[in-house]
Amino acid sequence: MSQQILPPDQPMRDVSAGHGNAAGPGSPQKDGRRLRLPVGVALGLVFSVLLVVICGIIITYMATSDRRIAGRLLDEQGLAVLKGNEAVLDRFFRQQEMLLRTVAVEVSRSAEQLSDADLEPYYRLLPEGAELELGRAVLTETPTDELPQVAWSDFQYRQGMATGVKVAEIDLGNGQSLRALYPQPVFARVARDMEWEGRQQVFLLSGRDRAIVVSDAPAAAFAASPEQPLPALAGLTASPLHLIWVETENAHTMGGSIEGRVFPGTKGMFTAIFTEVSSGPAKGWILGTLYRAEEFGAALDQTRIVLYAALVALVVGAFLSFVVGRLLGRPLNRLAHAAASLRQLDFDASERLPRSRLAELDDVNQAFNGSIGALNAFAKYVPRQLVSRLIEEGMTSTRNIEIKEMTIVFTDLAGFTDLASHMSAQETASYLNGYFETVSDAIAEQHGTIDKFLGDGVMAFWGAPSDQPDHATLAISAVKALADKIAQMPLDTMRVRIGVHTGKVVVGDIGSSARMNYTVIGDAVNVAARLQEHGKTVDPDAKVIALVSGETMAHLPEGTSATSLGSVHLRGRTEPLSVFRIA
Repeated sequence: MSQQILPPDQPMRDVSAGHGNAAGPGSPQKDGRRLRLPVGVALGLVFSVLLVVICGIIITYMATSDRRIAGRLLDEQGLAVLKGNEAVLDRFFRQQEMLLRTVAVEVSRSAEQLSDADLEPYYRLLPEGAELELGRAVLTETPTDELPQVAWSDFQYRQGMATGVKVAEIDLGNGQSLRALYPQPVFARVARDMEWEGRQQVFLLSGRDRAIVVSDAPAAAFAASPEQPLPALAGLTASPLHLIWVETENAHTMGGSIEGRVFPGTKGMFTAIFTEVSSGPAKGWILGTLYRAEEFGAALDQTRIVLYAALVALVVGAFLSFVVGRLLGRPLNRLAHAAASLRQLDFDASERLPRSRLAELDDVNQAFNGSIGALNAFAKYVPRQLVSRLIEEGMTSTRNIEIKEMTIVFTDLAGFTDLASHMSAQETASYLNGYFETVSDAIAEQHGTIDKFLGDGVMAFWGAPSDQPDHATLAISAVKALADKIAQMPLDTMRVRIGVHTGKVVVGDIGSSARMNYTVIGDAVNVAARLQEHGKTVDPDAKVIALVSGETMAHLPEGTSATSLGSVHLRGRTEPLSVFRIA
């Protein structure tokens, strides 16, 4: 074989065996720091985030608006309740004052003195439990064109009365005065007229500390004494209202347009809304309504329920968006996996992509399927293992050339020319294909690279493109395996000569820009070819003969079986070469 010449302007590197293979200038740089998401996950996240952001803004706006509206409705509802209750109390006092003035007008017409018996008809007009009594009037001058005024007292203790009594007094103009006595149960019945919903409890307080009416307090708690006509609110422990003014961690004053307090009781949280009566007989009283906190905030609770439902719907929608994104990304994942298999030149594992209802994706899938078929056909003309290794090693740039120590193997089919003269063209091709298949399998099993087929011969090498420190051992293993396969063939029509040599060679992309080969050139290549050729001199009739140079033997483990043939002058070489036979 003639020596191949490297172009003079071609740069190359000298890489000693076992020292690693640096990537060329065009090798891709691996960036392990960049996060890469599957397209399905990315689409799912994008859809989910957009849904969360858009719906979150809408829900937040609606929730804020709903709570503001609900709060305003609660204020208006509470204000309406308090005004309604205040109207009931005011109507009660006006009715009682009207009754007393009616009696005074009747007496002023006759100017006669009244007796207790004369008061009996008026009892029917009094609320249940109220009483009338006559007394001596204090001399006052009242203009004749004005109605007499009714004077109201605070609650006081009265002998014979179980509870505190509020007294209304009017001058009859005949030297007598008429007093109406209203004990605490009268106002309890008035308070019951204010309970327009079963869930509210009306209360009346005299100031902040004295109880007139507390709906859920027992009647015995309102027993009067000279020192205390009304019970202290703090002593009505049967009602949670006794804690209304107590400052605790969870107690606070309500905001809004109405006065109120939220405070903890023995059985949960309570809300009290109230107003202070500013005029009339009840001036200074506190009129209010007590609710359970959750009942008073029912409108807010409904808003909260709607908000929770919207949040649940948002989460479900985000999940469904993520699932839809994954489903949309699944065809692209299949494309990525198929492309990865294609990158390994594993055409059998590269499944054909299915048709898609998305036009662009369907076009991509069909184009990819066509590429697999085209590459599979083309790959039969290219050393697939070599290309795979070059891709793995990142050595795909042009003019990737280096000097390395490698092991070269030449095989030749002895007597093939004479054999082929007795075969048809089809039989010759079939015979050669079977031979090449046998040689290729032995080389591939030991991770060798087939450089080229030379007529009825094969050239292979070990040590590139990836580093193989044991390249000589791998080459000899492949040769022995091939020799064993040939020896076991039943026919003697196939005789093979093999030459093996180890040395430094130039390896890389050799050729023009239009076409190039990844190959090796150098004296070591010629020596391997001459050793194969020398085999017919050593044993021309051998079914298999494999000759190995001393340089290759020096790289093999100790104890490797071989027969020394001494120093041999090979054709075209002046210096002798130590030769060994291993098969």
